[in-house]
Amino acid sequence: MANIIKMYTRHKEIEDSKKEIFKLLDSFEFGDILNKKPNAINKIIMLVPVVYPNLGGVTSALRILNYLQNKGCMVTLCVCSNSMSIQETKRNVHLCMPTYKGSVKNIEDCMNENYDVCIATSWQTAYWAKKISGYKVYFVQDFEPEFYEMNDYSVLARDTYSFGYHIISLGGWNVDKIKLNCNYSKSKVDIIDFPYDPKEYSFDNRDYNLYKDKKDITIACYIRFIGRRIPYISEYLLNNTKKYLEERGYNLKILFYGIDKKNKFSSATNLGKLSRNQLFELYKSCDFGMTASMSNISLVPFEMLATGLPLIEYRNGSYSYFLGEDTAILIDFDYKELGDRIIEVISNPEILKEMHEKAKQRLEKLSWNNTCEQFWNILCCLKEK
Repeated sequence: MANIIKMYTRHKEIEDSKKEIFKLLDSFEFGDILNKKPNAINKIIMLVPVVYPNLGGVTSALRILNYLQNKGCMVTLCVCSNSMSIQETKRNVHLCMPTYKGSVKNIEDCMNENYDVCIATSWQTAYWAKKISGYKVYFVQDFEPEFYEMNDYSVLARDTYSFGYHIISLGGWNVDKIKLNCNYSKSKVDIIDFPYDPKEYSFDNRDYNLYKDKKDITIACYIRFIGRRIPYISEYLLNNTKKYLEERGYNLKILFYGIDKKNKFSSATNLGKLSRNQLFELYKSCDFGMTASMSNISLVPFEMLATGLPLIEYRNGSYSYFLGEDTAILIDFDYKELGDRIIEVISNPEILKEMHEKAKQRLEKLSWNNTCEQFWNILCCLKEK
């Protein structure tokens, strides 16, 4: 009976995936484009798939739109999915970015408008962007084909880098992946800094001497089931690290966050999705933070480091590409290594002080204002002379 149920469930998953792919293909545009430079940079539209509260990629898009609006541009956030009402979308936009004053529209209401620049922000929106007027820019925040196993989604995602859009990449890691895996010869490529906002997460004067021979240890681990955040490896690793440390006289408390609170874990507490203020309080109350930057880095490790929270990251991810190997505890998938490194740094707090100082030096060079200015300068160079 169990096998029959399993076969039925798998069949339903396949059928659901097929329906979703067919629906996407029906809504996408596949023709070639002529990406003609605009005569002006006044009316700008940015496409996102959907807007949920505190969604990192959407928040980054809204930061840039805010900056462009402050430069005198008329800006529109265009939502390509019809999975929620425009009223709910606007409420979520406000939760992501309360200061956003631009327009929020569904894609159907934008197709007959004239725009100077049309900015795609994810692989799905790169297809929908072909239906919108304006010079096509692809704001690449991650290498999305690797969000999937080799399947229909990964192929469709990879193909977007060959559209001939003007790629503006958040950090250079994406560009390296595109050059290695995609035909991007028709695309102009620019890179802007991966930032964080020092106004929101100012440097905390944490007393690392208090870590000396600490026996009760709390780790906050950012976990997601989408993207390359390896949630099962992280859970396994922390569960076994907890046992490993208990055998040596330490008590490890594990706090997961970033996913729906309905998800339960045997050896950890799931705090769910947290607001910016809740994150700040969490980071201040914990001894270590942990993330898995297996694709392009996210804002999470920057925010943890800025609050003085010692960070645990994976050695074979993208973290060291951005922040070096001397600003965090870098590990492989070995729980004994993680346990030993935790014991090492709480026995020698000077290690944590040195990591914090080096992280601070790197982070002080970054800001959202600088990154948005880089984005604006790229757009200003587009105007047809």
